[in-house]
Amino acid sequence: MTSDKPDNLSDPVVQEPSSRAAPLGPRGRRAVLDASALLALLFAEPGAETVADVIADGAVMSSVNLSEVATLLVRHGQDPSKTLLPVLEQVSVEAFTVDDALAAAALSPRTAPNGLSLADRACLALAKRLNAPAVTADRAWSQLDINVAVHLIRS
Repeated sequence: MTSDKPDNLSDPVVQEPSSRAAPLGPRGRRAVLDASALLALLFAEPGAETVADVIADGAVMSSVNLSEVATLLVRHGQDPSKTLLPVLEQVSVEAFTVDDALAAAALSPRTAPNGLSLADRACLALAKRLNAPAVTADRAWSQLDINVAVHLIRS
């Protein structure tokens, strides 16, 4: 993750998907959520409605990114099991495979100048494996030339 949340986090608010959800790709093609996108939803930040719509259309997340979100919740005194339960009923979590690990490593030279972490590269590796767009709040991802579609939740 490229930025930490402020110390004064409020309790997470899980938003319901809006009725105007717009698909990000061909029917049946799930989007892959970055930790920053899920955090925007949980804390009702700008872009939360977009993330809710993506989840309504079908979203998946790497176990690495789920751990990143859970870690941040723990740091701020929240119970990740309780907070993430409604999300995990709607978002599939994919294990970080050997192929994902190797793909994330291969992305390192092309993403390091943009400050991407291992968790960021795990998200992109999963998106590449599933041939699905990666959904993030991190604008640096829009500068990448890595053959993965990136959807920013904020303009």
